[in-house]
Amino acid sequence: MGMKLRFLPILLLPVLALSLISCGTNTALNNAGAGLLFVTAEANTTISSFVVNLNNGVLTANGDSVGTGGGPAAIAIAPSLDALFVANSTANSISSYSISSFGGLTEISGTTPVGTTPMGLAIDPAGKFLFVANEGSSSISVFSISGTTLTAVPGSPFTTVPVGYTFPDGTLPVAVAVSNTGSFLYVANQLTNFVSAFGINPGNGALTPLPIPFYTEVQGSSPSGLGISPNGGSLYVMNAGANSNNVSVFNICDNVVTSCINQSSPNGQLTEIAGSPFSAGQGPVAIAFDPNYNFAYVVDKTSNQISQYSYSTGSGALTPLSPVTISAGVTPVSIAVRVGATGSNIGNTTTNPTDWVYVANSGASTISIYTLTTTTGLLNVSGLPYTTFGQPSALGAR
Repeated sequence: MGMKLRFLPILLLPVLALSLISCGTNTALNNAGAGLLFVTAEANTTISSFVVNLNNGVLTANGDSVGTGGGPAAIAIAPSLDALFVANSTANSISSYSISSFGGLTEISGTTPVGTTPMGLAIDPAGKFLFVANEGSSSISVFSISGTTLTAVPGSPFTTVPVGYTFPDGTLPVAVAVSNTGSFLYVANQLTNFVSAFGINPGNGALTPLPIPFYTEVQGSSPSGLGISPNGGSLYVMNAGANSNNVSVFNICDNVVTSCINQSSPNGQLTEIAGSPFSAGQGPVAIAFDPNYNFAYVVDKTSNQISQYSYSTGSGALTPLSPVTISAGVTPVSIAVRVGATGSNIGNTTTNPTDWVYVANSGASTISIYTLTTTTGLLNVSGLPYTTFGQPSALGAR
């Protein structure tokens, strides 16, 4: 869930985002000037590891693909970079993998059962807990993480139906995002058009609805993806409903920020900013941020494009770049940003490094590769799309 760096701990979901992303890599790869991209394939029920050449963005297969459960839909990578988890949407399970120092994946025997139709994943910044959005059962499963081992926390799964409300068809949670302090969890509920807000018990990971348990969006907005800005100040909600096609932005009362009524006591409350929602293409489902520059990119699934923005680190407001969009392949569903520079170049506006953006095109079975010009934020196509076969469904970058 995940809708973030380090890369923003963004889970990269087919209907969300969030991507959580990190610019850290395994030591061996970092020393070699390379990064990693992980790709799930829905039709093949596999996950593959690719080495990213940070100089030119080229992808090279890193060993053989490894099996997942049915319908792999989301990826979450532990902050320690030694474990990876995949939500299997038709198998109602989580697959676990260890990551070697060179980025190879080893599947851990057995899977972990969750609720019905898991679609979104998120891990807290400390790497203690995994959160799973179960679309079909309108619940959030929560697990403590020990290496590649997952253990359900007390009370899990937690319902997304607010106390006192009845929704015969459920809320359809599809994406989750954890605040940068790890204190709060936000959930995009596609059917009921609201974002749920929970407090996270720092000791055991249990969820408690906040005093304001949900934030209603416009009827029919169909919130389908979440993302949190790298500085943790703003929550972005992708509204994919036919009459919406926009991004809502909320300030998060987390740490000490001006959006808190009591700035000495952050409570996770959300405040929609002036100008929100901001226009996007058709069917926005995921967002990714450059971790070192103030740029954001939204996957417009229905219009087969990426919307490009700069954003305010203060208010979180989005400003479209020019051009506003760049074409992707057929049915783009997931996005990842990988910092292209290392060492002292990161965030250095004098050297202006080029970063890399990858987009999974489910309908075309390809991955589009773009340069991200850090002086302007604009994306440019880099070479031909990488053919993956098997309908890529989620990305995770390190």
